[in-house]
Amino acid sequence: MVKTKNIFVILISIIIVSNLYVERANAQQEPHFTQYMFNRLSYNPGYAGSNGAICVTGFFREQWMGLKLTDNGLSSSASKGETMNISFDMPVKFLHGGIGATVISDKIGYYNNTYIKLDYAYRFQLPTGNLAIGIEAQMFNASLDNSKLIGSDQFGPDDQRKPTTDPILNNLDKEDMLFDLGFGVYYQVPGKLYIGAATSKIMETKSDKLKWNNRRFYYVLAGYEYTLPDYPSWRLLPSALFKTDFASSSAYQIDASLLAEYEHKFWGGLSYRIDDAVMVLGGFTVKDFKIGLSYDIPTSRVSTQGSGSFEVFLRWCFKFESTPKKPTIYKNTIYM
Repeated sequence: MVKTKNIFVILISIIIVSNLYVERANAQQEPHFTQYMFNRLSYNPGYAGSNGAICVTGFFREQWMGLKLTDNGLSSSASKGETMNISFDMPVKFLHGGIGATVISDKIGYYNNTYIKLDYAYRFQLPTGNLAIGIEAQMFNASLDNSKLIGSDQFGPDDQRKPTTDPILNNLDKEDMLFDLGFGVYYQVPGKLYIGAATSKIMETKSDKLKWNNRRFYYVLAGYEYTLPDYPSWRLLPSALFKTDFASSSAYQIDASLLAEYEHKFWGGLSYRIDDAVMVLGGFTVKDFKIGLSYDIPTSRVSTQGSGSFEVFLRWCFKFESTPKKPTIYKNTIYM
């Protein structure tokens, strides 16, 4: 157990040190979730089946509420940011691991992106925990409402919109489907800690129709569960998420969180996304259902334009308990 604690400390140290050498920014191509600690399958295919139960999880996130977008002084109908995530995973004994699937709808601006991910994780036992190696098939549908895009040549002195002569806007298709792959490694000591590293969009598939291409993303996700010795009803749950595409020195994001949980039923805490927001989290468990809420208070320049972001999730986990088969009784009459 001392070794696993050291691993966790080293991992968190790497994340903190990286913050000293990497210039901070908030730009991203992947959808993100404030309650990432409850949505690990979206970041790492190696998580599939690790909970030891059949789980269905749904997320809804509304980004930058109250933010008003304008196009050259005209009110915009573009979506500021709305993300929905539905995932399913379960252990499969004869596959020596677990399977999972995730569907994500991510709307931002004039883009509407849909992700479909299929996961398989091979899991094997170690002396102190278990290690899983996961692979993921990713199907990605990108659609663009280019009718709402405005070229610089579309407004004259009278501010009346006219047809654009921009060849890029005129030749853009509205939709394209891309295929890609993901990979992840996930280690856990159940009830103690978890550490995972993963990459998505390995192939960096390009879309000639939309003049756009996927960028490979990398994730490091870690968490620890600490029961207070003098108050065993309480647990502290620190966690961290680091993601980057290494496209530039500023293309990365770090979330760090601390939750307190009581009797495995109620939890609450704070999270911080570097140079972006402070988040308040809370939730509760009722039988097989887990419900969580979060609210992002922006600290970046967007804080002067909007009122933050709201996120809710619901999880249902259950197990199939097989009833032991009754022994068959045979009557054997012995003749003397």
